[in-house]
Amino acid sequence: MEQWLPLFSHLLACPAASAAVFSSSPSSDDCPGSPPPAAALLRLLLSPAPTLPASATDSTGAILFQTLPPFLQSQALSFLASSAGLLDQYLLRTLAAQVLAAPPGRYGFWARRGARHLLDGLPEEEGVPGVAPEEFVDGFHEPPSWLKEAAARARPVLPWLPVDCRSVMGSGCCGRGAGDGLDGIGLETLVLAQDEDVQMQEAGCVPSPQAPLLGDSIVQRALALQNEILTVESVLVAQRVVKNLQDLCVESRNAAAVLSLVQPWEADDDILRVLLSNLVLEEDGVRGGGPALVLCSVFLPQLLELQRPASSVLLSAALDICKRHPSAAVEAVLFPLVLRKGGLNVPQCDVLTRIVKECMHPLHVSAFCHRLLSGEEQERKPVCMPQHHENVGTHLVWRESMFALFYNILSQDICLTPSTVGELISVIDERASEFSRSLKFGNFLLCFVSKCWHQCKNQRVLLERAAERTNTFLTKAILAKLHPSS
Repeated sequence: MEQWLPLFSHLLACPAASAAVFSSSPSSDDCPGSPPPAAALLRLLLSPAPTLPASATDSTGAILFQTLPPFLQSQALSFLASSAGLLDQYLLRTLAAQVLAAPPGRYGFWARRGARHLLDGLPEEEGVPGVAPEEFVDGFHEPPSWLKEAAARARPVLPWLPVDCRSVMGSGCCGRGAGDGLDGIGLETLVLAQDEDVQMQEAGCVPSPQAPLLGDSIVQRALALQNEILTVESVLVAQRVVKNLQDLCVESRNAAAVLSLVQPWEADDDILRVLLSNLVLEEDGVRGGGPALVLCSVFLPQLLELQRPASSVLLSAALDICKRHPSAAVEAVLFPLVLRKGGLNVPQCDVLTRIVKECMHPLHVSAFCHRLLSGEEQERKPVCMPQHHENVGTHLVWRESMFALFYNILSQDICLTPSTVGELISVIDERASEFSRSLKFGNFLLCFVSKCWHQCKNQRVLLERAAERTNTFLTKAILAKLHPSS
């Protein structure tokens, strides 16, 4: 066996044993040269092992491969697989079959995996010599023993998933049905429940589906806080109520559900200011975190119904939290208000303009515009309370105030991404006839051409066609901007 020491040393030292690497190494000169090392190794591994008696359950007898350490077995199979095309296919199949058909525990995981890899690399044949296919092929893919036992004791939830439905769906769903299975539950019920959950997630509404349910005591305390918030008469009392609300949110571990019950947005502006200034939440299951929950439950509902200039008391407190948490402002104020089903009005546009100018870094605004116009639908899911879901859509409603908002954004020298510019050009082309006499649209178009000329000059013909459809005193200025050399 001394002549095989260089090869076995190579198998032990090389992370990926390969016949080509060994043949190019200096130590390969000491290994038998005829037949090639891989062929000689294959015959050696299949030779009988005199030190091991034949087992009563194994008529083929013990082979030398069985006497190797587990790591060396895996390396030897890898070595043979690297030159399988030059070796005797029958002998390779015999070795792989003996490993895979051996009783459990004789060969380790990596040896069995190496044998499977070796066998998969060989040309397909009807079977493996000396071994019936069901002896190792079916057994190799069988479920583990613990899964077989679980399937035998319970009714599976699906034919190909041998797991009891109660362990998958929980007692809350199956407990209402008849029996232990799904007999009492219609498929329509499950589908509707899933669809409702998907719709809630797509709309960005809270609470998170993973949040715990509220106990009866939490619900009663939340309803009591709702009455207190509506009847509070002083700032000191309001601060105490806010502290109780914060403690209740922490205790429940489901701040969104508590806020949905308390409905703090129903309070007057002075109490809302106290809420914005003092309510601190930590919530990881909502985009924007706890500050987004505060904004969408206190400030956003006021904006969704805003028809006149916002209260300066409320707006100053909201701007303060937006400055400290700009990401939360994007998720819980900008997105839901811009996606309002009725579109933006002038007071709402003014509030958003102040948030953009006073609270946002230019990169925040650029990213917001990109997600709004060019991002996937799931990228612009607004954060809002369930009660306000019906007021928030998924698509922009282009009104004059929307063009005014983008004019104000462009006036801040915000750098838009190429895809955002492309989307705005498409909107301009589609809406030019509808807003042909709108000064706000004209101002936006003039500012857009001025600020984004280098990005949109390739679309000059399209923009010129859109400008010619407008009919305001700004039309000539827009056309002049589109022909800077003339």
